[in-house]
Amino acid sequence: MLARVPSIPQIDLVREAPHPRTWAIVLTGDQPPVDAGGSRLRHGRGTAQRWPLTPRSASRARALERASRLVPPGQMVTVVTRRHARAWDAELENIPGARRIVQPAHRGRAVEMLLPLLRIARRDPSATVIVLPAEHGIDHEARFLRYVSRAVWAVALRPDLPILIGAHPHAPVTDGWIEPGAPVEGLEDLSVHAVKRFVDAASPSERRRLFESNALQSTLIFVGRAGTLRALAARAVPEVLEALEPLEDAFDTAEESLLCEAVYECMPQAGLGGLERAPELAVLPLPDVVRRAPEREALLLAS
Repeated sequence: MLARVPSIPQIDLVREAPHPRTWAIVLTGDQPPVDAGGSRLRHGRGTAQRWPLTPRSASRARALERASRLVPPGQMVTVVTRRHARAWDAELENIPGARRIVQPAHRGRAVEMLLPLLRIARRDPSATVIVLPAEHGIDHEARFLRYVSRAVWAVALRPDLPILIGAHPHAPVTDGWIEPGAPVEGLEDLSVHAVKRFVDAASPSERRRLFESNALQSTLIFVGRAGTLRALAARAVPEVLEALEPLEDAFDTAEESLLCEAVYECMPQAGLGGLERAPELAVLPLPDVVRRAPEREALLLAS
């Protein structure tokens, strides 16, 4: 029997339309999308090759549509690498107002997140930003969207608070545990909790205790004000922010493309681990949701 995170909320927030100052950043990694025929597209030397669709890759197409439902038209940004940009174009054509940012190369999820975040923060530091990876497959989508909207509402009430969405793992794991603490004051009805502690290298007995007490794992989904997430990155991955900062004055200018190439030549690799373990994070549990192991990463609603 799968352990579940208890559902605590006393209210359900269903918003008829996304807030006009909410943005979504979809992280694609360095992966191609899926074409309409059920295959991935790989472009090279003027030809398009296909290879079989996998459940993990199939979820990427759904993730774009899902993200577009969380924000107003024109405020979903997909980050792609140059070698897969053409392949993603066909997928993005199906989403009105979808934007894309092309990276010269993949340098890790932290870089992928910060490149569009700096653009948004420069335009509107008080905008709320939802960051989510494209490879998550999620059943019972309406419930998932409701809880992401709940995180957006929590940020509206506490603009200083960055929120990480967590889910219970499918089995006891060694690393990446998030032990929720007390409810955040003023956000009790939204089930937002402080983080009691992060646990890596857990012993077998500690893994079992964390699992049975409904501790969480990160879903890699962040929600926060653009300025708040930028400040979080400055503390968690300062070397990435320092490398990207020269681009801020070049956004939407003729010099941006060449400068971006130069910046990426010396860009350090950086994942989201530092951001996931930042002490100022709060966590919002997805109730009755199980996070599978990394090799089969998906979010599936427990039956």
